[in-house]
Amino acid sequence: MRCIGCANSALKPKIEFMPVQDFDACLRNVDVPCVRLLRLYNFGEALLHPDVPEILRQIPKQRCCFREVELRTNAQAHDFSMLAEVFKTRILGRLCVSCDGDGTAEDYERLRPPGKWDRLMSFLAKARELRDAHSPKTKLTTSTICETEEGRRRWSGILESFGFEPVFIGWLSLVGSVKTPLGASELAANGLCEYVQRKRTLYVDYDGTVVTCCWHPRAGVLGSLKQSRCSEILRGEPQKDFARRLMTSRGEMPVCGRCTVRRHRHRYEKLLALPFRWLRQAD
Repeated sequence: MRCIGCANSALKPKIEFMPVQDFDACLRNVDVPCVRLLRLYNFGEALLHPDVPEILRQIPKQRCCFREVELRTNAQAHDFSMLAEVFKTRILGRLCVSCDGDGTAEDYERLRPPGKWDRLMSFLAKARELRDAHSPKTKLTTSTICETEEGRRRWSGILESFGFEPVFIGWLSLVGSVKTPLGASELAANGLCEYVQRKRTLYVDYDGTVVTCCWHPRAGVLGSLKQSRCSEILRGEPQKDFARRLMTSRGEMPVCGRCTVRRHRHRYEKLLALPFRWLRQAD
């Protein structure tokens, strides 16, 4: 898809999937007693993976306790037999659907091309049916960018009728996206961003590479979770060097130098209060 608010111009043109054994290897390097939230997506459509149920089955095998597992989808990939198997594992704590606009077919399809409203509606209905049949405790939510109160009311009526809880967020200013409402072309001032400040969070790409945030797949590389333990990566020299460059020469960094997260923090306070964490050690 080519959603206008996503940094899809930065993504690889060829889809690649994390092998189940690599996912298992990454989890085995999570050396904390408990993880609050494990999100099974980063820079792509999770339900395109050919074996999501087997991915999920690796989670309870680990020494680490994962309190909640979330999967996010754009609801355009309709392999309902696989989705049924996902729910049958009873490992998924939350299924989140991304759906933007003012709650009309026209605006949804304008913002999320080439997505189709009818496919979204049929997914919402089938997902609830499968959830109710196989995993009633799994939460159904959305992540919805909507700029008007009227649109939020319209979305709420639609989504709640399907058993989904709508969560409304604002536009993000992603480097490489079509819509950059906060002026991402400007040079950013020196200083740490929200993501680097979170010292107990990891963002992991399909090949096990640990990246600096979920906004851009290669803004910075901090190591590999397939080869190193998460504690080593979080305290490692690449992480420290990346933070130093943000503090002293951010404007010279090809991605972070045009990212406005830090300067417009007040616009994101409510959004970043949501569980935007892939890995965080319990208190």
